[in-house]
Amino acid sequence: MISLDPTLASAAATPAPLVNSELPWHPAVTDASGGLLAWYKPLQDLGYDQVLRLGWHFLEHQVPDEAGTNLKTYLVNSVFNGATGQGAYWQSNPSMVFGSFVDSALAWYPYSGDENAVTTVRGMLDYLLSHGLTPMRWSWSGVPFPTGCGNQPIYGRCLSDMPKTYYGGIEPDKVGEVGVGYALMYEDTGDHAYLEEAIRCADALATHVTTGNDTHTPWPFRVDGRTGATLDGETFGGIVVSPLRLFDVLIRIHQGDVTAYLRARRMAWDWLESHQLNPRSRTYDDWTGYFEDVPRDQTDLNQAAPTYTALYLLNLPHLDAVDPHWRAQVSHLIEWVKQHFGIGPFYGAWGINEQGPAVGHYLCCSTAGLGSDTSRWAAVNALYYERTGSAQAREQAFSSLNYATYFEASNGEVSCCGQSLGTFQYWFSDGYSDYLRSFNWTMAAIPSLAPVGQSHLLGSTSVVQHVDYGHDRIRYRTFDDDSTEVLRLSFRPTIVTADGTALHSETSLNGVGYTLQPLSNGGFALRVHHDSSGDVVVAN
Repeated sequence: MISLDPTLASAAATPAPLVNSELPWHPAVTDASGGLLAWYKPLQDLGYDQVLRLGWHFLEHQVPDEAGTNLKTYLVNSVFNGATGQGAYWQSNPSMVFGSFVDSALAWYPYSGDENAVTTVRGMLDYLLSHGLTPMRWSWSGVPFPTGCGNQPIYGRCLSDMPKTYYGGIEPDKVGEVGVGYALMYEDTGDHAYLEEAIRCADALATHVTTGNDTHTPWPFRVDGRTGATLDGETFGGIVVSPLRLFDVLIRIHQGDVTAYLRARRMAWDWLESHQLNPRSRTYDDWTGYFEDVPRDQTDLNQAAPTYTALYLLNLPHLDAVDPHWRAQVSHLIEWVKQHFGIGPFYGAWGINEQGPAVGHYLCCSTAGLGSDTSRWAAVNALYYERTGSAQAREQAFSSLNYATYFEASNGEVSCCGQSLGTFQYWFSDGYSDYLRSFNWTMAAIPSLAPVGQSHLLGSTSVVQHVDYGHDRIRYRTFDDDSTEVLRLSFRPTIVTADGTALHSETSLNGVGYTLQPLSNGGFALRVHHDSSGDVVVAN
């Protein structure tokens, strides 16, 4: 086993076992106490940076066109064959993949300055606008389909439990998920086509929301887009916070029918608070329904819904006022996911599996867990640590994110869940869109985990439209005039300005200004709050 003492500058080059037999790409790297570290240069905290660079390089430069088309494989298939890069599954899931890719790109660009990432993801959104919206005369009007048939250029078919010839199935939570992506990409680019689609998604969700009860979520999990009728009895399921997140963005920027969005948001939030988050409810922790390729099964629970819910809560501004019970709720969600889907520990690190029955022991999909689900659970822990200072949450974030790095090979291919799945192990969702973003989110919550000796804009409460890195200087622009950023710096800043006006060092960010925290492994964590301009300069 390679054993690294974090206080030393080199590692002992002794043979090491694998962290898990499903993940053969790197030997296990541990610290002196046997705790798992990232496989790439952990002493410099470069492991997460390496995962991101390899993953984005693969997406931008190594994904081929699907045979017989001029379309990248990710446009027409959920899965690619690791040997050929060609589509390998019966279904594509564009709304989930493209929506979560927006999160990943808009977290990666400020950190890296990689404009190609945003361009790549814009291509996905543009393709969905052209090839994947419901007809305007339908009950669910002008919203994205969640699925297409594998390697077919037009979306709208191949939804689970329906004949492949059936055209028109909608999953409302995916309407919210990709609707958020369009809203955020509008904030990044100013392209009104994206805003218009975000509004269409929000309008449809606001029109079809109900109060919900023990057998009906505020939106059914699957509906016929043409008529609005529920498909296959799927009245309950999906991720309620995805529509809530879309409403929040449009309400904040005063776009669309804000009055209708406020009403719909209130109805859906009241249901979530009184049902899935309420220990006295019959539907407490009833986290069913999310995956587009899974047949109806109300006993099949998943970890996506509770972790998305926790992320939503932890990113709410004024959280104590909005939800005074959030600490207990998020703590419970973290532990519930670990108890139901945790696998391991592997050198002290927990992997997280995808789904499984409420009663029984079979868990999908691997004895290694999934890289995306593990990294997302780690990110939830990191944000919970940022909010509460919980030492346990920080340790779980660190160890599980380290474990998640082992799902990526050195060529940028990311396995969803290990080599035993063979041809079906390389998913654009589990390997990229829902995997990469968690590394950026975790570093933003815990800046000391970002690379030692480097400077990066780690995160912002607003979309970062532009960033420019210079020698001991970072200049950036946010969509919102009022926002807060966190940076890791290799230098001590002497200048922090917003629109040319100096911001002052403060002991806390209750108002405008910045705080500067020396980090134990070198450099500084800088937090900046500005409210009159999004044009910020940080310099030595």
